[in-house]
Amino acid sequence: MSNLNKNILENQIDLENSKVSVIDIGSNSIRMLIYENFNYSRVPFFNEKAVCELGKNLDKSKKLNNKGKDYALKVLKRFSEILNVSKIPTIKIFATAVLREATDADEFVNQVEELFKTKVNILSGFEEAEYTAEGVKIGFKHVDGLVADLGGGSLELTRVENNIITDKTSLPLGVLRLLNNPLIKKRNLNKYVKNLFKDEKWLSKKKFNNLYLVGGTWRALFKLHLFQHDHPVHIIHQYCISKEETYKFADKISSFNKSKLKTVEYISKSRTPYLPYSSIILNEILQLTSPKNVHCSISGIREGVLALEYFKDVSNKQIFHNSLEYLAQKRGDLGFNFKRYYNFLKPIFDANDHFNDELLNLACVLSHMDWGLGAFQKAELVFNETLNTPLLRLTHNDRIKLALACYWRYCSIKYNPQIEYLKYLNNNEIFSSKQVGSALRFANSLTSISTIFLEEFKLYKRGKSLFLKIPFHHQEIISKQVTKRFKALARELLLEPRVIYSNS
Repeated sequence: MSNLNKNILENQIDLENSKVSVIDIGSNSIRMLIYENFNYSRVPFFNEKAVCELGKNLDKSKKLNNKGKDYALKVLKRFSEILNVSKIPTIKIFATAVLREATDADEFVNQVEELFKTKVNILSGFEEAEYTAEGVKIGFKHVDGLVADLGGGSLELTRVENNIITDKTSLPLGVLRLLNNPLIKKRNLNKYVKNLFKDEKWLSKKKFNNLYLVGGTWRALFKLHLFQHDHPVHIIHQYCISKEETYKFADKISSFNKSKLKTVEYISKSRTPYLPYSSIILNEILQLTSPKNVHCSISGIREGVLALEYFKDVSNKQIFHNSLEYLAQKRGDLGFNFKRYYNFLKPIFDANDHFNDELLNLACVLSHMDWGLGAFQKAELVFNETLNTPLLRLTHNDRIKLALACYWRYCSIKYNPQIEYLKYLNNNEIFSSKQVGSALRFANSLTSISTIFLEEFKLYKRGKSLFLKIPFHHQEIISKQVTKRFKALARELLLEPRVIYSNS
C-alpha cells in the first residue's frame, strides 16, 4: 500500500505541509502557481498571472521599466499575502531574461527577497532551456523533438531525443523585446531570426519529429486555431496540428495589422499585439527544422523547476500511480474501489491495443465521478468531467476515448454523445471505448454498494466465450439486470456469455 493510500484511509494526510508554490518573474508577466502536492498532482489549484512588462524598452534603457517595476511589486505583495494566509511551507522564486540583463536588477531582487524571505534564483539562458524541457517531459508521455519556449525577453530552444536533452540554446528573441525595439521592424524580422538561427548549427543537423511550443503567446496562437476550427476538446495542452497546417495558420496571423488584431476573439487582449511576431518566429523554426507535428504545452519552466529542484527522484511511472490515488481521493473513493474494478476487468482487455492498461486504470477511477450529479443527465455530466480531467499526460485522443467509456458506463451503448467527438476516433477506438464502457457498467451492476464481489468473482475470456465464474453461495447476486448487462458486454466483445458456478 502506498503512503498516500495509507494516509487517506487513516484520515491522516497532511495537506498543509505538502503544498508548494512557484513564482516566475518574466520580462512580460509574473505568474504564481500553488500545488496541493506536486508528487501526486502536477496540475495547480491556484494559477494567477499579471502582465507587468518589467522588460519594456530594456534593450534601449538597460534598466527595468519603472511602471512595470511598481506594478510588479504590488502584484508580488498580493502573492505574498496569499501564501502567508494559505501557510504554504515551500516557495520557489525564479527569474529569467529581464533580471539577467537589467543593470538595476539587484535593488528589485533585494525587495522581492525581503518580501518573501526567500532567495530569488536568476536562471541563465541554458538553465531556462533545460528547466523548460524538463517541464514539457512532465506533460507528455514521451518527448522526441524540439522544445521551443518563447517569452517576453528570450527564446529557448532544446533538442530532446527520446526524453534525453542533447542540445540547448537561449536567444534574444522575446516578443516584448521585439515589439519595443525600433531597430527591428516586423517586415525585417524573418531576416533577423534567420541570422540568429544560423549560429546554432545543431538546429539544422537533424530533422525533428515534433515541435513542442511553450509560452503564453504561442498558447494564445494555438487557442485561436482551436476555436476557429471548432475542435471539440477545449483544452490547449497537447493540442496537436501538422507542420503544414501550423505554417499556413501562422503565415495568416503574421500579416495581421493593428486593426485586424482588434477583431481577434477567444484570447486575452494583452496577448494580441504579440501574435504576428510569434507567428513569424514560429514559421522560421518550421522552415529550419521541418517537424512532422506541432504540439502545444502548458507545462514548461515552472513545472521543470519544481521537478528538478525538489522531486527529481520520483519516476513518471510512480507519478502516474500517485495521480490515480490522488484522483480517487478527490472523487470520494476512499476505499480505492477503482483497483478492484481494474483487477476484475483487466483479464478481458489484456490484448486491447486501442485501450491500454493505463487508460483502463484511469477509466476505473474516472467512472466513479457521478456522486452528487443529476440522475437524469449522469452520462453527459460524467462525459464532460472525464474529458476535462486534470491530468497533463493525456492526449486529446485519450481524453475522448476515456470520456466515451465513462459515458457508456452510465447508459446503454445504443446512445451516443455529440457526434463531433466521435469523428476524432477511428472505428476500432470507438469500438474499444464501447467495450470498456459496457464492462464498467456490468461491473457496477455486480457491486451495488460493495466491491467485495469483484474480488470473489472471476471474469475471463477463453476461446469464443466470455466466462463469469461465481461462488455457488453468491448465486442470488445474479439478477435480471446483471444478466442483461453481462450479455451486453459479451456482445460487444463478440463472445458468447457463459456463467459457471463453483464451490470454492
